[in-house]
Parts: sequence; C-alpha cells; structure tokens
Amino acid sequence: MSRAHSPHGGPDSREGEAYGLVLGQVIAQLRKQHGDMTQAALAHRLGISQSMLSKIESGKQPDAYLFSQLARVFGLEVQALDAQVREAMKRAQRAAAVVTEQPKASSPGWGELLALAGFVGLVVFAVAAVVGDDAKPVPEPSPQPKPKPR
Repeated sequence: MSRAHSPHGGPDSREGEAYGLVLGQVIAQLRKQHGDMTQAALAHRLGISQSMLSKIESGKQPDAYLFSQLARVFGLEVQALDAQVREAMKRAQRAAAVVTEQPKASSPGWGELLALAGFVGLVVFAVAAVVGDDAKPVPEPSPQPKPKPR
C-alpha cells in the first residue's frame, strides 16, 4: 500500500525524514488548538497507544490509514493536512536558506550545533505560522469606560 502523504523520494529519503518531523510538529500544534488535547486523549481517539503517538510526533511517519484518521480527528481532509505539512516544510526550508547564507561561526562544532538548534526552531515557527491560531477563540474586547460628564 502506498502512502498518499509520503513525499517524493520515499520514506527513507531526507525529505521523508523532514516530512515526518514536521508532521509531528503539526500534530502537536493541532492538539493544542483543539482544547489542549493530550497525547493520551488523541491516542485513545485514534485507537493507538500514547507511546506510538509520541513516536509519530517525534518523526515516525504513520501509515496511510492512521494519517487519514489524524486528519479526520482534526476536522481536515487528508489533502489539507498534507498541504499544511508541505507548506511548513517550504517555510522552514526558505528560512533555513537565509540562515545558512550567514557567515560561518569560527568554531566548527558550535556552528553546526547552532544551525541544528536554529533549524528546529525554524520548523516549530513554520508549523505555527501554517497551522496558526485560527482554532482559538478570539477574546472579546473589554468595554471601554464611558467618560464622566463634566
């Protein structure tokens, strides 16, 4: 069975690894937007263990059926969930390109470490930008006090 959500190059490619990591961040963000749902609660709704969901949020790609169930739980079509992941990947890739164009650090070990930490931050930022806070209710503005007559 082929995975409809798997990026070109297959699940063993670098792009496949990135897809899994970004998907995990998207799922975590969607859980927060849906009433701060816990991993245990989502896992129960999906009929899987919490540890399996934890692995998925850490980058393990689910099979096509579980991917479609994830989309359904969050009220999305499979294509919409896939589009969110791909858009977050594009944003992270563009941001990473800007970061890597900067001059290299003088310490080779630190430069690589900072680049990795920055990339993880970029992925989280890109996911938040794509998934957004649309699901959160907008607080109503507090009433302005009426001016006192003079």
